[in-house]
Amino acid sequence: MPNLPYKSPLTYLIFFLFILLLAVNLLIVTEQHYIILAKSFLKGSLSIVDVPQNISDYALYNGKYFWPLGPFPAVILMPFVFFFNNFLQSYIQFPLNILNFLLIYKISKLSRLKSNKALLLSIFYIFGSIYTPNGALPASWYFAQIVAVTCLMYALYEFLTKRRYLMIGIAIALATATRFNLIFSSLFFLIYLFRQPIDLKNILKFTLPIIVILALLGSYNYLRFGNALEHGYKHQMIFHEAQKRRELGLFSPKHIPTNLFYMLFAGPIPVLKNDSHILKPPYLRFDPNGLSIFFLSPVLFFLYKAKFKEKLVKTSALTILAMLIPIVTYYGIGTRQIGYRYALDFFPFVFLILTSAVKNVGDKILYPLIFFGVIVTWIFIFEYMFGFY
Repeated sequence: MPNLPYKSPLTYLIFFLFILLLAVNLLIVTEQHYIILAKSFLKGSLSIVDVPQNISDYALYNGKYFWPLGPFPAVILMPFVFFFNNFLQSYIQFPLNILNFLLIYKISKLSRLKSNKALLLSIFYIFGSIYTPNGALPASWYFAQIVAVTCLMYALYEFLTKRRYLMIGIAIALATATRFNLIFSSLFFLIYLFRQPIDLKNILKFTLPIIVILALLGSYNYLRFGNALEHGYKHQMIFHEAQKRRELGLFSPKHIPTNLFYMLFAGPIPVLKNDSHILKPPYLRFDPNGLSIFFLSPVLFFLYKAKFKEKLVKTSALTILAMLIPIVTYYGIGTRQIGYRYALDFFPFVFLILTSAVKNVGDKILYPLIFFGVIVTWIFIFEYMFGFY
């Protein structure tokens, strides 16, 4: 952990929030799809060997069930599942939350932020943003997002420090093997690699792990579905509402308005007593299709203050735009979520822009905005846990 002064209130707040995060992580013992997949891999099968009662989101093909999301989280779990009978995804997810806190703090310091402001941004990211529900609730979809964002955060930290492109390439490859659309994050690093003078050695170091992982994923898909490009999403068993959207296309411009609405504009829903239009506790609940990233984290409104002429900020913005294409055109909007969780895929680059933006923002403004996000996010996490959605 950063060197925290024992007299600082932030020190005690951070420890309290981590304890809270740990407690919630350990309470979630259901929806352990990657544990099930790891057990199947250990038995030599790419399909699900022990099919659970709840088969929602699995892909059914030729009478077998497959998990369509990327396999890397299951690979991480394999040695733990082999040695421990009752291992849970949360046992990996909570340490990853700590690691991400450290990476965010270090990246903030590398961006020349003062320690106090770096801590504030670390609290914002881990405890008061779209990251938080994913980090707190270790169900499989959220677990995958945390694994992927950890890989991407490490890649950015490596880029800002030693810039070992082989390590960066491995990190992006593993992120891609978790959530395939993160292949678009490679644009950030390629922009730097192809600036003059071009270093072919570093280009090879960066691209080789990605090419290898793409070949492995293609083989994995071919062995499951007879098609290297088929991940299983079109065979996924989903609810009627999602089926209606998928009928418009797995990827289609028709999905853009819906995704943008939940990403940027969606607010909480009032909790009403019967048809009387009288509010009842808890008065507001999150929309299970997601809340705006700005509602959960109003500090993001300061993004406009970033210096977009700076290379790092400009490259981050271009990468975000590239990563948005598969996200906003996808039929799925990430239901059963507190914030629009698919935005977490490009959120590390939003964070890089934010570190530039807040340099000239006073702590007196940052404190209330960040802690508003922390309080609101945790209220909705508890609502989620107790079924208010």
